[in-house]
Parts: sequence; structure tokens; C-alpha cells
Amino acid sequence: MTVQSDTGWRPDLRAPIVMGLAGLLVLQILLALGLNLGSGRALSPSATETPLLGITPDQVQGLGIQSGDGTESVTLVRRDDTWVDADLDGLPVQSAKVEQFLADLAALKRPLPIATSEEARERFKVADDAFERRLTLDGATGPIAGLLIGDSPGFRRVFARLPGEPGVHELRLALSDVSARRDDWIEVGLLRLEGEQINRIAMRDWILSKDETGVWALADSDRPLDQETVSALILRLANLGYRGVLGVADDPAYNQQDPLIALEIGLADGSTRHYRISKAKDSEDYVLKDPERPWYFKLSEFDLGELLDIQSEDLLSADEAADPSAGVEPSSPSEIPPMPEEISEEPPSVE
Repeated sequence: MTVQSDTGWRPDLRAPIVMGLAGLLVLQILLALGLNLGSGRALSPSATETPLLGITPDQVQGLGIQSGDGTESVTLVRRDDTWVDADLDGLPVQSAKVEQFLADLAALKRPLPIATSEEARERFKVADDAFERRLTLDGATGPIAGLLIGDSPGFRRVFARLPGEPGVHELRLALSDVSARRDDWIEVGLLRLEGEQINRIAMRDWILSKDETGVWALADSDRPLDQETVSALILRLANLGYRGVLGVADDPAYNQQDPLIALEIGLADGSTRHYRISKAKDSEDYVLKDPERPWYFKLSEFDLGELLDIQSEDLLSADEAADPSAGVEPSSPSEIPPMPEEISEEPPSVE
């Protein structure tokens, strides 16, 4: 009888010591899986379900944003259903933008911290004395939440930390949404008008008015007008924009006592707007003041367009303007009512 010996590796796998080690390995794998599953269940609410700030938008009655270097800040407060800038005499701001920002904040969840050390807080710029933005939210009786916002690791991502807590979190939020520039929040349509409501325009040496039939005419002239130029002027005045608000206090640098333009706009409801527009010293900016409003508006050359140099002859049709005999007598300065009391120091040409 021939006995064939098994010289392969299979008998070694059946050795008691190998079987024991294999069983121990399987036990370790099962134990690790069990720990991970249990840990995931315990940490899941903290990572995906727990609100970060624990607020609702309706709770917030005020918010403040400060830049890390302290050079810019904005304080917004709720007034009924709108939001205003508390530092600019109640200047209206973009209420829809504020409400959307609050909704985004309220929807933030508390993720697991990516770091907790003091060195990490400084590195990510969320330390108490070194940050990109400091956000504070106030309720009816005082502060209700806050957030220190630091560097941005990517698109619509920021590092942030709750004041008083060591953990640094990475949040789905854009740094630009937490702007400390007040011009990023202000309402930009305060000077806009309905074009069809404008029925009179008076500048230094001419008056343009619209009759009951909707036909525009130049005072003291029966010459035909360039309708395209008149329409463009109306459109410019109706949609007059600005780049920011300089404040509520006059400044000699605004040159408001030497305006380039003294403009009067009459409206169909009987009201009148008076604009004094000047060129700021050592600047490319222009400054507009309406005596009915407390604010000084900052405009660019683009905002003003043809208003900067339009003359009465520019309003005439091309044929009439080219005809030397078709000269237009400028309107008497006395036909332009004086500016309101606040800006009564007019140059002689508009008194």
C-alpha cells in the first residue's frame, strides 16, 4: 500500500495555532465594526442634526458685523417688516438680503470640530483677538448668538467658531455673505422715480416741462426738441443710481457749497426733488444731497452720465441746433425756485 504524503500548504492552515489566529482576527474585525457603528449613531445628531446657533430668523431684531482689523462695521436693526442701518440715521437696507442671510444662519448645523487647540484657532483666524469677521445677533432683550468667522478653505466654505467654545468648525457659508461694508447692505434705489411721473426738469439756465398731452417743451422756446435726447435724460433721472452713502454729516471735502449741478425735478403729484451735486475734492466721486433726506450719496461719473455737461442746445433737434438763427434764449433764472432753506446758499445763477 502506497502512502502519499501531503507536502502542500493546506495542512498548515488546519494547524491549531493558525486557526486560533484567524479566529482572533475575525473577532477584532467584528469588534471594530461594532465600535464604529455605535460611534456613528452617537455622533450623528451632533454632526448633521443639531443647529449650530439655535435661533430662528424671527427672533433676531438686530445684527452686527465687524471686520477683523476694525476698519469696517455695520449695525442693522429690524423696524417692523424692514431693516435699516442704525449708524446711518435709519437708512433703509436690502431687507430681503438680510432675511435670506438670517435664514442661512439658522439652517447651519453643528459639524464635528476639525480642531480645538489655541494654535489652530489662531491659524484658522477664529481667535478672540484675531478673526476675519465677528458676527453678533441680538434679540428683543439682548444678544442671543454670535460667531467668529475666519479663513475660507474653498468656495462657500469658512472656518468658524462659537464664542466661548474651543472647537473650530468648517461651515457652508460664503465670507462675502458676512460683509462688514455697509455699502454692501444698503438699499440702492432710494433716488429712483417713475419716468412718467416726471413733468418738469430745471437746471441752471434752462427749464424743460411737459404739458397735459405729454409733449415736452423748452421754456421760452418754440423750437422742436430732440426726442431721443429728452427720453434719455428722463430715463437717467428716473433710474439715478449711487455707489454708496457717505454719511449724514456734511464735510468740506464734499464741495457742496460749490455744486456742479443744481437740479430740480417736478413730479405729477405736485412734489419736487432738489438735488445738489458736487465733485468731491481729490476724488473721482461725486456727492449728491437731497435736502429732504439726511444722507450724502456717493455717485460715479457713470451714474451721472449726460447730466454732467448737458446744455439747452443739446435738447434741440439736430437741424435746429445747427441753425445759428435757432438759438434758444435761456430761461430766466428767476423761473427756477430757490433751493430749500437747508441749501439756500446758492451760486448767483440759481438764486
